Amino acid sequence: MDGYPFSCPIQVRWRDLDAFGHVNNATFASYLEMARTEAWIALFGGRDALAIPFFVKRLEIDYRRPIDLEDEVRVWLRVGETRGASFTFEYVVEVGGEVAAEAVTRLACVDKQTGRPVPIEAGVRATLEKLQ
Repeated sequence: MDGYPFSCPIQVRWRDLDAFGHVNNATFASYLEMARTEAWIALFGGRDALAIPFFVKRLEIDYRRPIDLEDEVRVWLRVGETRGASFTFEYVVEVGGEVAAEAVTRLACVDKQTGRPVPIEAGVRATLEKLQ
């Protein structure tokens, strides 16, 4: 997908399906999490990625088409806005060249001890900007 520098293949599992045989709407959030985790590890490396604590503040998903068990799914990701303590990941969930969903998560960097938001460190910000 143009404008999205990172992608992650997703294997649709039987347990992902709803009564209609489509991927359940809530499962899309798990697909985004998988892509976000892979991107985070690619950016910050293995166990070192855990040294940068953050949490999801907001999740928005716009559904465009259903996903079936046999579909080949890929989640495309880019970093959107960065500001203060927070940043966004923007996603496109693709199935065979078609957009199945578009989504945005707003994440906040936090202090591990207090759980309170803290400004994004300059090095982390610079690394995140590689995916803009």
